[in-house]
Amino acid sequence: MKLNMKEKKILYAYACPSHHNTVTRLKWLTALTVDPEAKGQMLHLTRKIEAETDESWYDSFYHRLRMEMDEYYRIKHRLRVLKANTDYEEELYEEAV
Repeated sequence: MKLNMKEKKILYAYACPSHHNTVTRLKWLTALTVDPEAKGQMLHLTRKIEAETDESWYDSFYHRLRMEMDEYYRIKHRLRVLKANTDYEEELYEEAV
């Protein structure tokens, strides 16, 4: 199953190791979503998880997704720290002048 980054972020926030509970939670989130475009995306994700994933391998899928997204957020944090501690703009300005 292919997931885009928005779908991965939603699953990272709202999924759990239980396939049934995750699908139920996503259905409730879809019902609570007000924006029509976001509601359509949530409904598409809910149907994708419900139809394309089998309960027998969902637990492995969930843990792999958690590891992937943990690494994504760790790298994103490191880049933010690196940008905050680097004065690359001033160095480029001095070389140009």
